[in-house]
Amino acid sequence: MIKTLLALTAFSMVVMTGCTASFSTGNDANSGNATSASNKNSNKPASNTETAKDDGKSKPALKNEKKPEGTAKTAKKDNPVPENWIYVYDEAKGYGFYVPDGTTGASETVDGVDTFVGSTPSPSEIAIVVIAFKDKEMTKDDLLDVAVKFLEQMGEKVTPGDLTAESDEYAVAEATTTSQDGTKGKAKILVGTDITDNYVMLLGTEESKFAANEKIIDEIWGSFEMWSQAN
Repeated sequence: MIKTLLALTAFSMVVMTGCTASFSTGNDANSGNATSASNKNSNKPASNTETAKDDGKSKPALKNEKKPEGTAKTAKKDNPVPENWIYVYDEAKGYGFYVPDGTTGASETVDGVDTFVGSTPSPSEIAIVVIAFKDKEMTKDDLLDVAVKFLEQMGEKVTPGDLTAESDEYAVAEATTTSQDGTKGKAKILVGTDITDNYVMLLGTEESKFAANEKIIDEIWGSFEMWSQAN
């Protein structure tokens, strides 16, 4: 578990280079410790997969993808989403979820840790981060710690709330954040675990915009699914 946390800490610093999603400052994220992260990873083996390498440019609009065949474990079964939303699916990591059409995003995999970073379109502009990796020792509380450490590496001061169980596999917590310039944000954190597969989803906005967008945030995390056949 310690090895996984170290890999996640290093990887979060890589991902935030050019990252367009931020929980306290809308879509203008701080690239912070990119240089030190690059040095830290220079001796690591090359990533085994890279899907849409994050180079600091605008991320592409996501396309609607077909759900795979198999058995899905959904975060919230009674969770209707608008008909015009699109489905995001990561075949390699075995997860999917719905987002509003026009959402942008991309993912990258380094040292077995996959991170998706995206943003819903204006006016909601909700930051979306999904972290996926394998570790049979992780508990849901451990995954909440992963989310907190990820945000802290992005320069945020984080105050997480307690996890509320949604099922045997999923739990949700709220968190407040404060950026280095004092801007306040608010987020919901979904954690999911299924034997060796672990997922963390972070959804946030500036605190002043959270209430207006909470319904969309709940619909997104509620639609998150783990696909057993895809792993």
